[in-house]
This record gives sequence, C-alpha cells and structure tokens, in this order.
Amino acid sequence: MRNLALHQITMMKDGPAGLVRFAAKAGLRSICLFTQSPTAADGSNMFPVVEAKDKAAFRALLADHDVTVLNAEYFPIMADADVSSYLPAIGLAGELGAKRIVTHVQDSDPIRAEDQLASLCRLAADHGLDVGLEFTGFAKGCNNIDKAVWLVGKLQQPNLNIAVDALHLFRTGGSLQKLAAIDPALIGYAQICDGPDFRISDDYVEEAMNRMIPGAGIFPLREFLALLSAEVDLDIEVPQFSGGAAFDPEQWALYAIAASRSLFE
Repeated sequence: MRNLALHQITMMKDGPAGLVRFAAKAGLRSICLFTQSPTAADGSNMFPVVEAKDKAAFRALLADHDVTVLNAEYFPIMADADVSSYLPAIGLAGELGAKRIVTHVQDSDPIRAEDQLASLCRLAADHGLDVGLEFTGFAKGCNNIDKAVWLVGKLQQPNLNIAVDALHLFRTGGSLQKLAAIDPALIGYAQICDGPDFRISDDYVEEAMNRMIPGAGIFPLREFLALLSAEVDLDIEVPQFSGGAAFDPEQWALYAIAASRSLFE
C-alpha cells in the first residue's frame, strides 16, 4: 500500500495538533499543514497554522505519534510581495521536518514571477526543502500543466518539482494523455480528490473547497495514479466546507482515507 498523507483542509477539527492525532489514529504516517495561511478579507488566517512559539511542542507531538510533515503551505508568488517575507514560515517548515513547501504562481508578469520562484527555491534549499509548484486555474502565472512543465524546465532549480492535483488537472484542460507525456521525474507529488464532470474553468474556487470523495465522481483516479512513479508523494485533499452544523469532519476524513486506499486495491 502506498503511503498517503492527509491534508489539513480535509480534516480541520482541532487544527494542526488534531490533524496529527487523527492521522496517527487512522494509520497514516504523513500530513500536509500550514506554517503560513492565506488570509481572509479581515486579515485573519483562513486555515489553522503551526505557530513558531509552538515549534518544540509540535515537533514532540509529531515524534510521539510517528507522523511526518510532507508538505507545508502557503507560499504563493504574488505581484505585490517578495518571497523573502516567507522566510520565518519557511524556516519553521524546515524545523518541523517538512519535505517541501508548496507554491502557486499568482503573478502574471513572467519575468518577475520567474525571478521570485527561483528565489523561493533557493530559500527553500537553504532549509533542506523541495518546492512543489501547483498549477491551478486561478493562479494566472501558472494555470495549467503545460506552463508548469515549461517553468520547471526554464528555471532548472534542482529542488523544484510539479504538484498534480486531480481537480486542477481536469479543470485546466489537462488529461491523462498529457500527464503520460510528461517526464515522470518532474512530478513530486499528487493530490487525490474527485469531481462530477470534466470542464475547463478559471473560476472553480467553490468546488475546490467542497470536493468529492474519491470514487464518488467521474475522475479516472486509478488511471491517474497509475501514471505516477512510485516516488511521487500522495496527498488526500478532499475539503468540505459547506457541510453545515451536522457535518462530522472526522467521519468525512475517514471516508476520504478509505476511498483513497481503495484506489490501490
């Protein structure tokens, strides 16, 4: 059975500490969390983060539960921010033993975006981290798999690789055929979820925040996973933010884990 990681937005209850405890109880060895979160309109964090002041306690929690950090988020390339501002959160990710940090290229100025992405890779390398470039329909500077492949080839940063999220792939004109044509070594990790249909869109944030359990939609997930090398890290990212007061986040996450595991049977 492949090692699967559980993303924080799949199980938000009790924040990062709750994610560690839940993942261990569910038999998972890895998690994806935030050392820096995107912010809401009022400036508050959209997602729970590990705070620097809690570093020692959180490292102990990870060790006690035999859980590691696969990915740390959120480090986008933005037109109005320098990636050096991420240094504290990058350093924290490294100290928590994360394997990589994740970035989206929001900046549509190619020269500036390439310079900032290369700088982010160098900062990450200083802390022993890879950089996962995740393409999405709403990240204008890298909004499909072809642009991601081009950027990685252009920059030639040894710690830069591509993240392939099933939803983003099939919403941005990607296909199994395109995925199969890519050098497998370019792909560092993949995210598992399902969707109800195939369409190209650059405005599917609502769907991205309320995804379908693997197997409940029509994405060819078994074929998708079969195209990835055994070295590709896998992340269960199946958020559900519209469940209402009766929604049970732990039960939802258990469904997502079981369904993801069944893809390998």
